[in-house]
Amino acid sequence: MKMLEYVALVLIGAGILGLIGWGAKDFFADSVIPLGIRVLAGIAAVGFVLLFGYVGWDRIRKARREPKEIKEVKH
Repeated sequence: MKMLEYVALVLIGAGILGLIGWGAKDFFADSVIPLGIRVLAGIAAVGFVLLFGYVGWDRIRKARREPKEIKEVKH
């Protein structure tokens, strides 16, 4: 992958995380919602982002190792 593609992926990811954070701001600042629920929701969100990032990185790594030309199997 070229460096520009990496920069584009990082910018897209940062933008999406920023929008999610902006939307979740009221949820985490609301004093009516118990602190434990807010903490658990934050932990789940961080875990989801880490898992999503790992899966994406793993797919990129595997795509690099694949041969450019895939030969067909003859019967």
